[in-house]
Amino acid sequence: MPAGAARTATGITVAIARDPALVRTVRLVAAAVARRASQDEEFVEEVRLAVGEACALLVGQDSTDVGPVEVRMRLEDRLRVSVAAAGSIAAQDPPTSDIDGIEPWALLRGLIDDFTIAQDDDSTVLSMSWALV
Repeated sequence: MPAGAARTATGITVAIARDPALVRTVRLVAAAVARRASQDEEFVEEVRLAVGEACALLVGQDSTDVGPVEVRMRLEDRLRVSVAAAGSIAAQDPPTSDIDGIEPWALLRGLIDDFTIAQDDDSTVLSMSWALV
């Protein structure tokens, strides 16, 4: 950002049905928001991948709740993203999966320094943020 320029906060909220085909739409929106941060394409790709992975985890969770997955993106001093849905996801993949014992959000932890998970019996919120330099 040029010296003397001020960044104004902007944000967007997207709610999608729990349909894996809609995750691509959220990835495209996340990339567009990341581009507004005037960062390089590597940053844009990292945000796109992380937001898509977070959405895919919550869209694909085994839940009886059919409510939407809500993605909030806010561009201020940092790019802040939260992905929320009713229900909770397991801390590790079930023993019958192909990747036994791997926590589902391992990729997210590897991509993002500032990543948190808030879970209770009713909902899961995955929050992440990136510094804007």
